[in-house]
Amino acid sequence: MDRKRLFVSRVNKGNQDQAGGEATGLRVWDDVQLVLGSRIAPEEFDRWIAELRLVAEVDGAMLLAAKDPYALERAETGYKREIERLWAAMDPLGRAIKLICWRTVSAEIREFIGDPWSDAGDPPEPPGPPDASSSAGPAMTFDTLVVGPSNQIAANMAKRIAAGLPAGTPITLMYGPQGTGKTHIVMALKAAVARSDAKRKVVYLTAEEFMSAYLDGVKARDTSPLKRRLREAAILIVDDLHRIAGKPGTENELYQNIREVTGNGGQVVLVGDAAPGETVGFGQRLRSEIKGATAVEIGLPDAAMRRDILTRLAAFITSSHPEFLLEDDMIQKLNSGIRGPGRELTGAVWSLFTEANFGQETPTAEMLDRVIRRHSGEAREPTMDVIKKATLKVFPIARADLEGPSKMQAYVYPRQIAMYLCRTLTRKSFPQIGLAFGKRDHTTVLYAFRRIRDALPKDPRVAEDLARVEAVVMDMIDSGMS
Repeated sequence: MDRKRLFVSRVNKGNQDQAGGEATGLRVWDDVQLVLGSRIAPEEFDRWIAELRLVAEVDGAMLLAAKDPYALERAETGYKREIERLWAAMDPLGRAIKLICWRTVSAEIREFIGDPWSDAGDPPEPPGPPDASSSAGPAMTFDTLVVGPSNQIAANMAKRIAAGLPAGTPITLMYGPQGTGKTHIVMALKAAVARSDAKRKVVYLTAEEFMSAYLDGVKARDTSPLKRRLREAAILIVDDLHRIAGKPGTENELYQNIREVTGNGGQVVLVGDAAPGETVGFGQRLRSEIKGATAVEIGLPDAAMRRDILTRLAAFITSSHPEFLLEDDMIQKLNSGIRGPGRELTGAVWSLFTEANFGQETPTAEMLDRVIRRHSGEAREPTMDVIKKATLKVFPIARADLEGPSKMQAYVYPRQIAMYLCRTLTRKSFPQIGLAFGKRDHTTVLYAFRRIRDALPKDPRVAEDLARVEAVVMDMIDSGMS
């Protein structure tokens, strides 16, 4: 039976007059999850959003159920306002949405719906973001991971662990700033093991999930299920390690499980935000384990990686929403306008997707400007002099060569890069730009602009050089030069 039909029949006891409304409710919840998945961390989405179930419509309100009081509290304190706002904007029938705890729902609804979390799908689980393992983007695998100087070593380490090859010590610490793809790497590790050797058990959980499971065990006076789950792991992955800091009981339990896994010949991968010598809030024993781990840093992506992240995600969305086409100049503007890590870049793309009527319209320059302002605040426009100085920092030529009449390729190419950026990053006209570059005619600037624009999608060297100069421009603006 179709999942929407099944949902309708259970909620309305066979009354098919409301079928359209119920089907719409499921579609709206799908869309709400799609947007939420683009705005919050993947592990947060998996833990608190993907586990919610749309179960019924009662008195004109859609009931969204959390499994237990703790999950309800987290949903209400962290996401209720955003869920309500998105639902109100998307539901054509104007219904309210109400968060409830499944344990306290009426007996009539419980009997009629069954278990919303059962594997049999009774009723079927409203899906999370499409074609995604843990968020609104492509599945987190090594194939979809953008690899570059900032994460090359970590990616290689994860692949070695997945392949069962020696990886230094039994404990690996992957650390770096938030939003730099640490979770993507360890989830790719998990997916690789699942494909190659299903007998090797990989257990992935966030520090928050570990803490929740541990506290549940303490309340029940039985932590053996958690111990059994973790200690059977060939590879144990604990994400967001820093969230356990300052919680001695939870920390001690984690320490004991780490020792058990490594003692049985297993591998432990810890994911945190600080280097071993900079971790704070842990007791001596766990701190010693962290310092004895093989530490691998994951840094911020460089300009070329940032562009690749944007290009891949845009292509992924376009594959299912053909109207969502991002031209190269839009990619470039996003790259320069969003200055944060990879997560902020992807968040901006998904915001643009939302702005473009959820991919039903082609993004416009006005939409793009709104998204950039929303994510980064009002952008400060660089002067043409700053763009020239940035170009000279990247290319080893003199200012006289940049502005002079020479037609040597070593001078013409940087000059065209600078002219292109003067046109895209400022509001200067072609004649104004020509005047600033040795009083050239506006047709020369137009030619330079078109040459770089047309080369961008075909020549990786041009895209990389342009991104390098633009990154220097933005750094100069951030440091107060404009």
